[in-house]
Amino acid sequence: MVLSFIIYAQAFLCTVLYAVCAAPFFLLGVIFLTGFRKEKVAKVARFFILWYGKFIIYVALKPYVRVRFENLSGEKCGAGIYIFNHRSSSDPFLVSAVTNLPVAQVVNDWPMKLFFFGFFARIGEYIDIKSLSYDDALAKARYLIGRDVPLMVFPEGTRSGGRHMNPFHGAFFRVAKELNCPLIPVAIAGNERIPTRSFKMHCGRIRIHRLPAIPPETVQGLKPYPLKNHVRRIIYEETVRMDRKLGNEQ
Repeated sequence: MVLSFIIYAQAFLCTVLYAVCAAPFFLLGVIFLTGFRKEKVAKVARFFILWYGKFIIYVALKPYVRVRFENLSGEKCGAGIYIFNHRSSSDPFLVSAVTNLPVAQVVNDWPMKLFFFGFFARIGEYIDIKSLSYDDALAKARYLIGRDVPLMVFPEGTRSGGRHMNPFHGAFFRVAKELNCPLIPVAIAGNERIPTRSFKMHCGRIRIHRLPAIPPETVQGLKPYPLKNHVRRIIYEETVRMDRKLGNEQ
C-alpha cells in the first residue's frame, strides 16, 4: 500500500512537472507551427503525448520499475498497425518506448472522457473504437496511416491482468487488409502487476520486444480470422520466452 502511494505520488508530481514545462512549448508549437490546421495541431499533440509517456516510464517510475525496449526485427519504425498484448493499465504508456514517431492509439471510450488525458487524446486524433462504427474507424485509420502515423492497437480489448492472453478482436486485422498495410507485433512482459487490476503497484522489470513486421502481402494472403490468430500466436510465444527470462533474472 505504501509503495503504491509512493509510485502514484511520484507519477502525479512528474505529470504536473511535465505539464508545467511542456505547456508553453505546446502553445508556441500550435501558434507558430500549425497555422491552427487541425491535422498539424494533432501532430503537435501526439508529439507531446509521446514524450509524456517516455517521461513517465523512464523517469517517474524509477527506481521502482525498470523498462527496457528491444527491437528484435532490425527494422525502422514507420507507419503501420502495431499490435500489442494487453496485461495492465500501464500498457498505453509503454507504447512510447517503441518509437520516437508521434503515434495514435486505438482506445475504449473511457480514456476519451477523462478531463486532462481525454482532451489531448481527442485533439491527437486517437480512435475511440467503442463510439465509432467499423466504417468510421476504417476511415480514420486510413487518414492517419496515409499521413504516416503509426497506429497502436490492443486487440484483446481489455487487460488480461496476468500472463495469459485474451482472444483478439478482429476489427483492425480487417482494417490492415483494407489498407494493405503491415502489421507489427509487439510483446510486453513483466507489467502484469504494474499495476494489478485493482491498481496496486509493485516493483519490477518490464520488457518490450518489437518483432518482425508481417508484410502487406502476407496480410492479404490470410483471411481476418487466421490472420489475427497468427499474430496472436507470434506475440504469445514471445511473451512466454520473455516471462521465462524475467523469471530467471529474479
